[in-house]
Amino acid sequence: MHFQISALMAQAMLCSLIITPALGRPVSSQDLDTTISAVPSNRGKVYEWEIDNFPSSIAKLTKPLHLLEPLQPGKSAFDIARDPISSSKSHNKQEPKRLQKRKPAFDMGSNERILRSLYPAHSYARSKDVHSSFVATPLPNQAFTGPKSRFIRLEYQMLFQPGFNWVKGGKLPGILSGSEQGCNAGCSGGGSAENCFSTRMMWRANGEGELYLYAAKSIYFPNESPNTCRRSLDRQSPESLFGLHQEWLNADRIPGDDEDEEAFDEHQESVPVPASISSPKIAKRAAIGGSCLKGMKVTISPGAKNICNPSYGISIGRGGDFKFHSGTWHNVTQLIKINSKGKAVRDGYLAVYLDNKVVIRAENLVLLKDGYDPSKSQTDAGQVKFMFSSFFGGGSSDYATPVDQWIGWKDFKMASSPVNIWE
Repeated sequence: MHFQISALMAQAMLCSLIITPALGRPVSSQDLDTTISAVPSNRGKVYEWEIDNFPSSIAKLTKPLHLLEPLQPGKSAFDIARDPISSSKSHNKQEPKRLQKRKPAFDMGSNERILRSLYPAHSYARSKDVHSSFVATPLPNQAFTGPKSRFIRLEYQMLFQPGFNWVKGGKLPGILSGSEQGCNAGCSGGGSAENCFSTRMMWRANGEGELYLYAAKSIYFPNESPNTCRRSLDRQSPESLFGLHQEWLNADRIPGDDEDEEAFDEHQESVPVPASISSPKIAKRAAIGGSCLKGMKVTISPGAKNICNPSYGISIGRGGDFKFHSGTWHNVTQLIKINSKGKAVRDGYLAVYLDNKVVIRAENLVLLKDGYDPSKSQTDAGQVKFMFSSFFGGGSSDYATPVDQWIGWKDFKMASSPVNIWE
């Protein structure tokens, strides 16, 4: 089997309190492990997936990555390379035990090999270049069949090449879950996300980071009219929907991500931000007009901002302490609790950590409009996917990279629990 099953420690099973460290400070592994108030009971088992050693060719990645479609050399914007940065030069200098090397689930040779996503010169979201993307299903369906098995932990390490040119921004991987079937119903590319959610992230100008959330727009933007359906997506698979980012569509296209980004950024400058600060280290920011995140407790780092864009993804926690650096390895962690079954039950949770510092914490979230339904775990709608989607953009050419660039990747991990089981 291509996953491992671990029993939870008794102490973790008894965890009943929310322990949330202050934003912007280093946190211990115990802080990371107990951020969410409960752990899944899925017969006392946690399903995990891990890969950090890569083979000599991307053609050999289909099985360990659990890809829905294979990567083909020469036709995919990936390659395998040696790690150019030693761990001693990591930006996170005091690396905790959970990031230290141990035998991975897949032992495929030299641990110096990394996966690289490639960005050809002048490429961006709507260029005709092949983008770095794949959809993986690392965990088996039975990982999400229990009544409380709605927890997801995703981790990876990433390296922006030395001297990386950020331009205006680009997309980074996250979780995808739910059904994308239906007219303009996808969780990317301007879709309505009515029955799915995605937690991709972005880098922005000067290396600023953000969570780029897609979730039911009818919940977050109830006064917005849905986009006119100009292109039927009813029979398209999630993989086909993924490909919309890579097509040069005609005038009736579904809009690309960030088409109106500048307009929202300009509006943000003129909107007063409430100075609701509970401590010098924690700042709570309102989105534009205080609308789309109303009723949710969203905590971000000082100096960061939220932007509610009804056409595309919701930008959460942009900037502040959420900042990437080129030429150094970063650890990115997402902790997710899908909201309970029922109509827009507001008990979902999402936290983002950068190098073991929490930079975003969102409570009372609606991720799935009808909530977590374990009865759908055997269907595509119930699968939890690793959505690797990375490109420059933005849908306009001013997002394009001026030169060939790359980002390195290693230590992919996913588990059906918020608990850090890799220590």
